[in-house]
Amino acid sequence: MKYSVGFLLFYPVDFLIAMFFWLLAPLFKGCRKNSPWVIGGHRGRIYEDNSGALHSFIVKNTDQPIIWIASSKAVIEKLRSENRMVLRKNSFRARLAILRAPVLIYSHGEDDLDQFLRYFRKRLGLRIYLNHSANFCKTGYFAAPEATTWSDEKRRAMAKRIVDFDYLLAGSAYEREMFKKAFPFKDENRIVADSGAAHIDNLLLNKVEPEKRILWFPTFRDEAELQQRLVEVENQVLNSKELREYLETNGIVLTLVSHINSGAAGAPGSTAGMLGSTAGAPGSTAGVLGSTSAKNVPVSVESISNLGKLLPRSMCLISDYSGLAIDWIIFDRPFIRFAYDEKEYMRKRSFYIPLREFCIGPEAWSVEELESVIVSERWKDMQPYAEKRAFYKEKIYPETSPVYASRCYKTIVKLLSYDRN
Repeated sequence: MKYSVGFLLFYPVDFLIAMFFWLLAPLFKGCRKNSPWVIGGHRGRIYEDNSGALHSFIVKNTDQPIIWIASSKAVIEKLRSENRMVLRKNSFRARLAILRAPVLIYSHGEDDLDQFLRYFRKRLGLRIYLNHSANFCKTGYFAAPEATTWSDEKRRAMAKRIVDFDYLLAGSAYEREMFKKAFPFKDENRIVADSGAAHIDNLLLNKVEPEKRILWFPTFRDEAELQQRLVEVENQVLNSKELREYLETNGIVLTLVSHINSGAAGAPGSTAGMLGSTAGAPGSTAGVLGSTSAKNVPVSVESISNLGKLLPRSMCLISDYSGLAIDWIIFDRPFIRFAYDEKEYMRKRSFYIPLREFCIGPEAWSVEELESVIVSERWKDMQPYAEKRAFYKEKIYPETSPVYASRCYKTIVKLLSYDRN
């Protein structure tokens, strides 16, 4: 990871400032009851997933004051335009709000709210971890096969590295079992079933008759070599002559959504054509679409900030290792598994539900196979996967009405009352 000179120079100063607030923290313990809650997600970069859905529910349906913490200027401006309380991450005002908050909520980790929050762990209000989506695909460090070889010393060291919380909210009893594997060092009573997955409400509430759109959301690769290969595959698919002809003939659009970590994601609300060295300017499709004019082309590239809007409006989802495949079963629509680098990706990864066990649609293991699955329209036949779809839908999302955010909020209120007593 590369750091700017400005970051390296300012980091020690900011750490000292944070430690000043650390010293002040005990002074606020007795006056947190009536202060606003604090919430954030995705390291402050975007307003999405469980944190975004819960925040939206609280603002619209309760009288509970709540502050969103953001590092993105676009997110800050958007929330302020909607008259919602939002503060810049790592700012004096944000740190003061964190010290005063009776509840702190995050989706990825404590640094969703402040880069030094882990140093404050024992001096803050109730800390609620939501996880960003569903926890059924990629395992955490402790559930990976490698963890069985760790010494006690390494297990203790790893436990300090990963996200910490007072309570973790799981969407179902089944998801709770997955979280227990991810956090074996935590008291299992700190993992609460039937209280999470707030983001599902957005999918259920926004479910509409689908457009003629196939949505493709590939997972970010942690290793540079695999990420570069992903960029190459993205370009290969989007420029496929066979695929384009099929899409044009049938009036279907193939939309690629770039992961927030990939560097290919455009500004919120824009179309990004930024895929590797062939990228065009942000907001354009140049580079990804070859020499074809961007006008009326059957492919597009979108920022992840638009994913929540595109998902309920799409007729089919293509993905690889993303937990989004779990959420997709709510829609009862076609799914294509496109995991062209399964062998390489699985060298350092494992899954709670084995990848090939969670088979809810046709699978493609190369670009050529993906082209064949789409052009032959095998993706439209869901009957072979109906039994497995029904099985997992019942275990993961047994409730098909938008009650998830409400359950989440009520659980936090209840946990807060326990904490105070």
